[in-house]
Amino acid sequence: MELYFSPNGRISQGTYWRGVITLFVISAVLSAVAAYVSPFIGFLGIIFIWPWIALHVKRFHDAGKTGWLTLAMVVLAFIVSFVVGMLLMGAFGVDAASMQQEMMEDMESMQSSGDPGAVMAYAMEQSKKMAQKQLIPNLLSSGIVTAAIGFVMSLFKSDPADNQYGPPAA
Repeated sequence: MELYFSPNGRISQGTYWRGVITLFVISAVLSAVAAYVSPFIGFLGIIFIWPWIALHVKRFHDAGKTGWLTLAMVVLAFIVSFVVGMLLMGAFGVDAASMQQEMMEDMESMQSSGDPGAVMAYAMEQSKKMAQKQLIPNLLSSGIVTAAIGFVMSLFKSDPADNQYGPPAA
C-alpha cells in the first residue's frame, strides 16, 4: 500500500507498470460503474489522484530526478487527454455539448411542473445516458494517455546507485 500512498523512495520500472495497470483498471471499473449505476460514483475517482502522483514521484526518484517533474506529467496528461478525448468523441459520434444542451432545455420546461423530484430524476437518468455514450471513448482516451505518459516515464532510466532518494529499487 505504501506504493500508492507515499511519495518517498524509489520504484523500479516493473513496479511502476504494475502500479499503473492496477490504477488504470480500478479507474476503468469505476467509470463503468458510474456510467451504469450513478454518475456521482465517478467523483470517487478524485481519491485516486494521490496514488497516481505518488507512483510517478517515486519513478522520478528512481531516475535521480525531483518528484516535482510530476507536475509536468500532469500538464502533459491534461493536454493529451483533451486532444485525444475530442478526437475520439467525434470518431464515436458523441456530441456531449448537444446532449447537455438538450437536457438543460428539457429540464427548464419540466421545472414549470413544480415537481423538483421529477426534474432531478430526469437529470440523473440523462446523465447516466450521457456517461454511457461517452464510456468507450473515455476509456480509450484514458488508455492512450496512460500509455503516452508511461512511454515518457520509460525514457527516465533507473539510477543504478544510491541517490538522494534512497537505495536502488529491488
